Amino acid sequence: MRVLFSAETPLSLTSFQSVLAELGRRGHEVTIAIHTERETGWRDRLLAEISAPHVTIERAVSPEQDRWLELAADVRSSLDLFLFLGPRFNDTYRARAWRRAPRPAAAIARTRLGSTPAARRVLSAGLRLAEHALPTNPEIERYLAERAPDVVLFTPYLGLRSIQPEYLRAAQALGLRTAICVKSWDNLTSKSLVRPVPDRLFVWNEVQRGEAAALHGIPPERVAVTGAQCFDDWFDWRPRPRDEFCARTGLDPGRPYVLYACCSPWTGQREVEFVRRWVAALRGHGGVLADAGVLVRPHPKRADPALPAELADLDGVAVFPAEAHAPTDAASKADYFDSIHHSAAVVGLNTSAMIEAAIVGRPVLTVLDPEYERVQQGTLHFRYLLEVGGGLLRVARTLDEHTGQLAAAVEGRDDGAARAAAFVAEFVRPRGLDVAATPVFVDEIERLAASSAPGPHRTPAPLRPLRTLLAPLAARAGRVAHAGES
Repeated sequence: MRVLFSAETPLSLTSFQSVLAELGRRGHEVTIAIHTERETGWRDRLLAEISAPHVTIERAVSPEQDRWLELAADVRSSLDLFLFLGPRFNDTYRARAWRRAPRPAAAIARTRLGSTPAARRVLSAGLRLAEHALPTNPEIERYLAERAPDVVLFTPYLGLRSIQPEYLRAAQALGLRTAICVKSWDNLTSKSLVRPVPDRLFVWNEVQRGEAAALHGIPPERVAVTGAQCFDDWFDWRPRPRDEFCARTGLDPGRPYVLYACCSPWTGQREVEFVRRWVAALRGHGGVLADAGVLVRPHPKRADPALPAELADLDGVAVFPAEAHAPTDAASKADYFDSIHHSAAVVGLNTSAMIEAAIVGRPVLTVLDPEYERVQQGTLHFRYLLEVGGGLLRVARTLDEHTGQLAAAVEGRDDGAARAAAFVAEFVRPRGLDVAATPVFVDEIERLAASSAPGPHRTPAPLRPLRTLLAPLAARAGRVAHAGES
């Protein structure tokens, strides 16, 4: 089986290391096509870990300036804007859509008529019709045809103004089997519309299957629930000695510690001031929290070299690792696992590290802070932590309430392990706690590759005359500035 795996950036591959390794182990030929480079200190380490027999990594073709590609991006970003103006979303989601939408669409959306649900539905229908009429890019088609894959996979795909939808359209025009691979727990709710609809959408659980239908209109029979393959490692990982880990971080091995996991920086907020307030509340509570250790883990996407210095004056607080990076190799994975395993509890605002803490079986707590409402209750995926499996999080509305809950967790007077197990069974491994997601994922890829290939899907003849009407818009699409933040 020949697989072409379209990845927006090298970082997109962090959730699929085990899948790529399993495809290579089964002897399948995998070509990873990376569209955009993003500099990180651990990029080369990640790509070295992914390199394996039968797996090659290359830069995807970057088409010369194409007016139709620019217009297609404008059409999709306009559709995304009208989606995020809907009542289920708030300004947390809309801000990015406003910035990336073309000025004409933003101007319409700001009018009284254009902002109504009926108008958004009509405008969206017209935009979808225009998208169907657009030609595919010949360079992209040649690139795909030369590699002749049995299946084309895409991740994360759901990015505003991404080139990946053009690759999917070209693959469908060639009659290739296609699948989108959900990278993270919030991808279906916080990014963009899935257009066009692929042959398969690989998701973690039934919650995401519901999102695919409700938000993206994807038929349930096109959705494959595999479990969350990116977490498979943690189910069998073995910790190193606690004394050894504490010595590396500077924590006192004779005292319990709480792990504070920083959240993604997608809203632009820094957490240092909250962490300082939170640590002060712990010390003020007294008891076991008065001298408990605190280990602060920076988010891997949050390059914040100032953080260790900004917390250096707090007794019993360590930042680890000092240089943020994703756990992609054996050493960094061991550090990450040990930081959770040896902790008495895990605290955060809203981060996927809470899911990994649940797998390890640690109590997971949060406090609803008004300054971070956009990060917490302002997001759709935060409710999963509150609801799935009966709710993973122990939630407080004030720091006083939170420190009482945290003291109980540190002292072992909390049912966090039971809540964690119920959450993991429903959200991470819906096929069974003993059923690893990676082999299921690869089985589904093989099943798709063995299915009948779809016929080439090109612009229907009745829509082709629309290109004449769209040509002037395409000519100016690359020259039209985006709307900027509303």
